[in-house]
Amino acid sequence: MAQATITPTLRGDTFASTFTEVAHSNTLGLRNDEQLRLFHLSIQNNRFDHTALIKFLKRNVGRYVFSRAEYEGYKQRDDLEEVALDAVNRMRSQQNGMGLGEILLYVLLEQILEAPKVMSKIELNQARGQIHSRCDAIHLLTPDGQRTTSSIVFGTSSVIGNIGDAITAALDRVVDIEQNRSDEVQLAEQTVFTKTLEPATANYVKDLLIPKPGGAPVFDTAYSMFLGYDIGLDPKNYSNQQYRAALDQKMQGDIAAHAQIIADEINTRNLDNYSFYIYVLPLNEVDVDACAIMDGLVDGPGGSHV
Repeated sequence: MAQATITPTLRGDTFASTFTEVAHSNTLGLRNDEQLRLFHLSIQNNRFDHTALIKFLKRNVGRYVFSRAEYEGYKQRDDLEEVALDAVNRMRSQQNGMGLGEILLYVLLEQILEAPKVMSKIELNQARGQIHSRCDAIHLLTPDGQRTTSSIVFGTSSVIGNIGDAITAALDRVVDIEQNRSDEVQLAEQTVFTKTLEPATANYVKDLLIPKPGGAPVFDTAYSMFLGYDIGLDPKNYSNQQYRAALDQKMQGDIAAHAQIIADEINTRNLDNYSFYIYVLPLNEVDVDACAIMDGLVDGPGGSHV
């Protein structure tokens, strides 16, 4: 019989037409696994355009908000048309504290890291009970050809105008998560005793996280950060062609100026035993754009959501 595993939830077939990755040569130089990946949205007339992103998020909002078991319930009832509406209503009910960074963290962890969701921020808020989760996502990274041990990935997001401030805020959150890591692991463990996961996935997670009598759990913990910041380019200073070239150069320069700072902070904060997966995406103005994108997702017209 085939071994059960945890499957992705994201519908990512339009990811490449929504996000553009920017190549760079910087690394963190950590002794464990790392990713430091840069992305931007499409450009129209020297501004980031939100249209494709909002459409992409609408297609995935139900997969982000609802547990696998809840989403499967919609499928079994042949009621997928209601998924997005119900998901948006749940997001509205938890609007305080919900943000763009949290849903983009989910997207990038599933699409780029290939680490399926265990619990999103909304699910963590729904299920926390006596435990207050300090992270924005819990995902599971399973073994591949090079990686022999599974990892629970605790994610945090920081969307702040200044990239340095965004980095500091995200790492402060990571330290807070690390200091309460046993609670976060307990939340992940509790998913197997609820109806959050379908039975096969629940058994897989249970076997991974909860040791059999006389045994010990075999997994590592890792951290992920989504960083959003103001790109800081004046569109009036460039032609359309010049702006696209300047954008890549600016992003590459920003990460070159901060990669060593991130690495030093990870070491200074005694986090160097962990893998780090970091994803960066600039906006025109975070205070304006983040609200506009979330308003477009929550209040905008309908579309393809399944």
